Amino acid sequence: MSKIPLHRMMRMRRGTALVGILALLFLLHGPSLTSAAWTNAGMLSLRDGLLAQTARASGTYPFYAVLNETPATARAMENLRRAANLNKNSLAARWALGRAALALGDGEIAAGVLEPLLNKAEVNPLLYLNMLSAASHGGRPEEVLALYEAAPPPQHTQAISDVVALAYLDVATGRQGEGERERQGERETREQGQGDEIGGLLERVVGLRPGDLYATYNLYRLAETAGDADAATTYSETLVYFPLEAVHPTDERLLNYAAEAIPALLEDGLWDRDKTLNVVSFLVWQHNGAAGVERLLEQLSERYPAEPDWSFYLAELYHRRGDLDRAEAAYQQVLAVDPEYAQAYLRLGMVAEERGEQGAGETKSGGT
Repeated sequence: MSKIPLHRMMRMRRGTALVGILALLFLLHGPSLTSAAWTNAGMLSLRDGLLAQTARASGTYPFYAVLNETPATARAMENLRRAANLNKNSLAARWALGRAALALGDGEIAAGVLEPLLNKAEVNPLLYLNMLSAASHGGRPEEVLALYEAAPPPQHTQAISDVVALAYLDVATGRQGEGERERQGERETREQGQGDEIGGLLERVVGLRPGDLYATYNLYRLAETAGDADAATTYSETLVYFPLEAVHPTDERLLNYAAEAIPALLEDGLWDRDKTLNVVSFLVWQHNGAAGVERLLEQLSERYPAEPDWSFYLAELYHRRGDLDRAEAAYQQVLAVDPEYAQAYLRLGMVAEERGEQGAGETKSGGT
């Protein structure tokens, strides 16, 4: 008969002890105290999940989709559901369950769990942001705007402004920030038929995010179409001297919109090539996990195939993500355009070195 390892035996004893303590608490103090205990147990399991995870999803958004589904996170969700069901009036249990759902990337569940806490959110900026985030990631921009317009945030923060601005953009364009892009013809039809309405929504975006590239560029276009030279000049100056927040949002989904404006700014001559390269370099450095940044670089590489810099930054984006195969292919594409591009040779050497380190690590782990 095989012996149970000591560490597994200790874990089993701790689990048995926890169940026994919770049962005793329920008998002595009822569901309220037991709910609090399950809440604490759930949060501890979430912590274990975070500590065990070696790589989080890229992005600056602080609490959405930062956890993978693991046994630890499954235990956390189960414990938090028990807590919320035991004491349906517990703010702590319901909020913890909503935050766990957000961390696992399930906006739909989070939105449903947090909805009853609306009256509490009006005085708690973090809970307010969690509710906005749940509705936003659940694909409900109208609900984000309904909450924001019915109950202004208890404290204005950049994170709140960004998620509300994203909702205005989604409504103005008829899409969600994470969904399919609107086709060019559909966008032009919308702009022609609803120019005033769209302009009003875009103005709200720049009120929340001064210098937002997508909103400001489209307001510039609307002003030019209307023959409003003064407004067009104001918008064009904002696009040239934009604030850092325009390319460094707290919610990377906003970069899906910026990625559409940047090629147009270069093509229209509002930005020169050097400015565009500086912005692209910053985005690859700070936001290499954003889908919008990858799409932007793909567009620029296709539009300007004789200019190797765009392919180089696309290669660097893959390299920073750890996607060595795609990075190598993109660096080779740079050299196909310009065989004397020294940085591409240097980066290919780095890729080869990293591959060697990975191979050595795999050999070592396989031999132990």
